[in-house]
Amino acid sequence: MENRTDDYPSKTYAWYTVFLLLVVYTFSFIDRQILGLLGPAIIEDFEISDTQFGILTGFAFAVFYTAFGLLCARIADSRPRKGLIAVGLALWSLMTAGSALAQSYLHLFLMRMGVGVGEATLAPGANSIIADSFPKERLATALSVYSMGIPVGSAIAFIIGGKVLEISESLPDITLPMVGALSGWQKTFLIVGIPGLLLTVLILLLKEPTRKGLTGDKASLPVSEVVAFLKTRARAMSGLCMGVSLNACVGFGTATFLTIFFMRKHGMSPADVGITFGVMSLFTGSLGLLVGGWIADKLVFKGRKDAHILALMVAPLGYFIPSVLFPQMSDLTMAWIILGVANFFINLPSGVAYAGLQIITPNQMRGQVIALYVLTTSIVGYGGGPFLIGWIVDNVFGDPMRIDDAISLVVLITTPIGIASFLWCRKAFARAVAEEEARIAAGG
Repeated sequence: MENRTDDYPSKTYAWYTVFLLLVVYTFSFIDRQILGLLGPAIIEDFEISDTQFGILTGFAFAVFYTAFGLLCARIADSRPRKGLIAVGLALWSLMTAGSALAQSYLHLFLMRMGVGVGEATLAPGANSIIADSFPKERLATALSVYSMGIPVGSAIAFIIGGKVLEISESLPDITLPMVGALSGWQKTFLIVGIPGLLLTVLILLLKEPTRKGLTGDKASLPVSEVVAFLKTRARAMSGLCMGVSLNACVGFGTATFLTIFFMRKHGMSPADVGITFGVMSLFTGSLGLLVGGWIADKLVFKGRKDAHILALMVAPLGYFIPSVLFPQMSDLTMAWIILGVANFFINLPSGVAYAGLQIITPNQMRGQVIALYVLTTSIVGYGGGPFLIGWIVDNVFGDPMRIDDAISLVVLITTPIGIASFLWCRKAFARAVAEEEARIAAGG
């Protein structure tokens, strides 16, 4: 297997790769986040609690997303990555469309598990491809552009979802054998799930870059060797992963219950919430990601070994107060403005975190390290955030109208721990960067 550092793709093709993977990532977040917009209708139809809805949006997806992510990571580190992504894309698109057929909470739970299995292919495969397409000093920006799939996908999920929900309600009844008439939320799943299948062709035509930053001359390293290496970077990686995971806990927990919050506290319709939040997030979320990558790359250029950790710390310091305050605002306009500020900082870390992990990891381990990162962010963020908010509403306050206090309480608990995690790992991360630079300079 080649181990070259001077044969990166042309800038044009490298950025084409990023933007194609960005589109795929965007579709993954549309399929992942659309459930939050449809929450009120699903809660009503299946007569479930906020806690059950939190589990459906979080752990139903996250557990299988993370479990299969570890397997997919081993494949991404030694096999063609575009084939892995294409199979996953087809699977999660089918599972999203199949959610339209759900006749019970259990049926929908199983479909969300399938979405998680399919999306497990994307993070290790895409990050590995991009890391082999750009030199270190441009990687954080490239991965931040790719990570725009998070706010852009979430935004489009809310914007299109809101419009599709309106359209679905006005469409003629669709009746299927053994399923019956589809409701508005079921039609929405069907409409947003099908287009992702068309992208699989473009992914299969993608040219993969040669692998760079290899250790030794083996295509695949034994698990024991990977574990031994991870022990040497445990503090740097675990602190980074935990800090970003607690950031995700706030971000995804809030996004999942946002429609429910604005319905209960401000009387907004799901479609109005979807369009308003979608448009806002399209700008504030995307800008936050790009600013995060820009900060990290500037600090790397200045020679800071802890550049990525310093950039990551900007996020919790920025979103802490706005995220606590926006649910408490009685004025609707002020709530949206403060939420916009919080959303800017909440979206800042993703590209920076990916880049930071890539530059302290040899090539044959990158997919597996990203899978461990995804495991942490998924369980703590995707799973824990929605579950905590729903559980606090049902079991701490016992009042659905106190959704505002539940959101604020989760922010107050998680943010200080996230900041402490970054401080704890900062020096270890800087040492890891220096060690990896020395290893590559010495020829692996």
